[in-house]
Amino acid sequence: MEASNNRAGLQLALLLPLAIILTSCGNPNSIHSSDPACANGSADAGTECPVTTISLAPPSVTLQTFASVVLMGTVSGYTTQQTVTWRVLGPPVTQGLDCAYTRSADATYANCPYGFVIYSASQPPYNAIYYAPGTPGTYQVAMQVYPADGNGITVFTTVTVK
Repeated sequence: MEASNNRAGLQLALLLPLAIILTSCGNPNSIHSSDPACANGSADAGTECPVTTISLAPPSVTLQTFASVVLMGTVSGYTTQQTVTWRVLGPPVTQGLDCAYTRSADATYANCPYGFVIYSASQPPYNAIYYAPGTPGTYQVAMQVYPADGNGITVFTTVTVK
């Protein structure tokens, strides 16, 4: 019994750091500090680090071909101006376009075979509409936040098109 408890304790000790690494990398919600000294761990012990929260909902969604979904982005905690951009990720996009537009007249499936995003140039709110392509597959939509200091943060929504 004692050997079993020791083995379980050892497994927990080995898995806990891995769980922390995976949740900080794969979470669709990103929590960071906007203070560079806090972000890189060099802040003094008494320093109160501001927390910046970025999220994108829904974190995953299933759509029919040529359907659309509203993606809702949230950005909080910044003390300086930030820029938010959107991208559709998947296999390399035709002509290197990021398939994110502020005008629906500019968006076409011919240039964006993995779907496209329409978003407002005047932000907030940080919402976008993703338009699914006619080809079934799994794609990602990224919301990228760039504060004035240039340290960008990206969150994702996974879209399954059936």
